[in-house]
Amino acid sequence: MIKSPKGSVVAKATPEKFRQVAALPYRLTAEGYEVVMITTRDSGRWILPKGWPIKGLKPHESAETEAMEEAGLIGSAVPKAIGRFTYVKQFPKRQEKVLVDVFPLAIERQLENWQEKDQREVRFFNPVDAAALVSDAGVGDIILAFFVDLAKKKAAGTLKAPTAEKASPLPGEPDVDQASPSNKAVDR
Repeated sequence: MIKSPKGSVVAKATPEKFRQVAALPYRLTAEGYEVVMITTRDSGRWILPKGWPIKGLKPHESAETEAMEEAGLIGSAVPKAIGRFTYVKQFPKRQEKVLVDVFPLAIERQLENWQEKDQREVRFFNPVDAAALVSDAGVGDIILAFFVDLAKKKAAGTLKAPTAEKASPLPGEPDVDQASPSNKAVDR
């Protein structure tokens, strides 16, 4: 056990007990790549959609669900995490260190309504701005490394990323010519 500066106890996290998943939602538009960030409900800090693993789902499927619930995003996450970061989560009577695995999520579309729409701000940023704004330590490096890797794959001719297309409509804009979501998260 470790004492935090305010005197509350910070326990060493066990991977099974304090692990979360996060989505790194991105899309390619005619102007370039964009990353979706959301604000926390309490302090308004910029973060990636994240949450606890969901029983019966694979970690990347849980990340898809978090992106849908927190930002209204429908897409496909890759099954392998591209990075990991830790943060300290405040519970009612204690703080705990949480380990978070990050899964890239190629955005297919954004819903007009979703579970936490009125609780968070959702914005699209270019990757450099997203990396600079994110509040969790180490996440900016994960974001930048992901897009550097995409650029290297593009240069090598091995990129299997989404093609540039019209950006997904934002809430309140008409959702026209959108295919049905292929993501299992919509069915959950």
